[in-house]
Amino acid sequence: MDYDLLKDSISLKEYALDTVSEQPVDVDITLPDYCPDIEKILKCTLVPKIYTKNISGGQLSVDGASAVRIIYVDNNSKLRSFEYSTPFSASYSLKSTPEQYIILSDTKSEYINCRALSPRKLVIHGAFSLYLKVISKKSVDFYSAPEATDLQTRTEKVTLSSLCCLCEEQFTVSEDITVNDKPPVESIVSSELKSKITECKSIHNKIMLSTEFKLHIMYLSDLQSGEIEHLSYVFPISRIIDCEGVEDDTVLDASLSVMSYDIHVRNDAVNDGSLLNLDAKINFSALGYMTKDIDIITDAYSTDYAVDIMRSPVSAISDFSVKDFSCVEKSVVTLDNETVSQVLDVYSDSLNISPVMNDENLKLLCKANICILAKNADDAPFYIERNIDFENVFENINYDRVEDVSGCIESISYRILDDNNIEVRLEISFKCVLSNSIKVSPLTKISRVDDSKIEKDDSALILYYADKGEDVWDISKAFSAKPDDLIAENLLDSDKIESKMMLLIPTS
Repeated sequence: MDYDLLKDSISLKEYALDTVSEQPVDVDITLPDYCPDIEKILKCTLVPKIYTKNISGGQLSVDGASAVRIIYVDNNSKLRSFEYSTPFSASYSLKSTPEQYIILSDTKSEYINCRALSPRKLVIHGAFSLYLKVISKKSVDFYSAPEATDLQTRTEKVTLSSLCCLCEEQFTVSEDITVNDKPPVESIVSSELKSKITECKSIHNKIMLSTEFKLHIMYLSDLQSGEIEHLSYVFPISRIIDCEGVEDDTVLDASLSVMSYDIHVRNDAVNDGSLLNLDAKINFSALGYMTKDIDIITDAYSTDYAVDIMRSPVSAISDFSVKDFSCVEKSVVTLDNETVSQVLDVYSDSLNISPVMNDENLKLLCKANICILAKNADDAPFYIERNIDFENVFENINYDRVEDVSGCIESISYRILDDNNIEVRLEISFKCVLSNSIKVSPLTKISRVDDSKIEKDDSALILYYADKGEDVWDISKAFSAKPDDLIAENLLDSDKIESKMMLLIPTS
């Protein structure tokens, strides 16, 4: 006979998909007529864009495009650029088809090779990694003692973080940008759009989201002279996100990412390059956690019958937190054989972070790829890349596990030290999702063996000589007695034997 245990439950994070795949990019490009011939290729970049991601019939489908941007020098030593996009699609089978889920996606350019067959024809070979996670809820049951006079249970109160909500929303951002105090835009050389959550507050079934977007553009203001200009534009966006299950005290792990964006220059009789149109597709996702106290059964026995017990080990989160950190890094970039007369642009196209937890200290090992576009003493454009390695240690971090870490280079500034050296200064922000893990082995099933009734001793009391440190529970279990009766009979103050003593074991 199974005892009817009282059930409680929490929700844990479960991955229906956690994969990374490499997507090839192989294209042959012929420059359009409006582009000058290529004299020298300076930089070829690969920027994956994600347009849609959908789950249907146990399959995750992702569609997007691979945008290849080429920055080159024409035969007049002027800087030029050209962008070409080719579509891609990918499909993945899920372990299960969850009812409620979020899809986390990320991309990373692995390599790109560009070879000019002629001044107007290019062959591109490259690849990017597509990172995908489908996160859903998994319910884990815990049990507490039933109303049964013969069953004795030992319980422990544990505090666990339960995944109370999952939500995701995709939305578009359209912005008209006026080029007021700068020359009009003739041609965009490069662009970068960054997104940042400035405030994320939760109320009953709603998330109040405030965001900030930073757009940086390097452009040509005069095609004949090749004059370079920069435009930086910052704008906020606020939204109310529906999120069932979120409450005021929910701890949110929220993220905001730019899936894709396009910038169009308005060249007409009215604007003539003084107006830009930005269209971006944004993805917001959030996991919400709330703490919950659970009484779990760690041991059990019957005073009348032998019992069979079943345990189910569970790894869960006992505490969950999202921490923001920031740092400033300086480094000197040596140009080797080049001499710099003018810096056109300094930016970073990748930031890799590896977290290490050690003795309550969080160490972040970072590698940033610094890209410099400049002119030499002959006024000819050139391009170099350098990796900067650095680490940051944040002390007194009372967590034992890093669930996730992400970083963003908020700004890059520079100064020319001499003809061959440039000092760069990086302002970096980090978001670290931290937790304390806990492993418990609660009882999930207790069965009475009906044909194995325990034979009781005929004596009214049994004498037992206990050693210091023995546990009242263990003694009671050995004699099929009730712990409360043993404590009351011997006037004990705790469930531990504090010194050697003789105990009276009640047998009924």
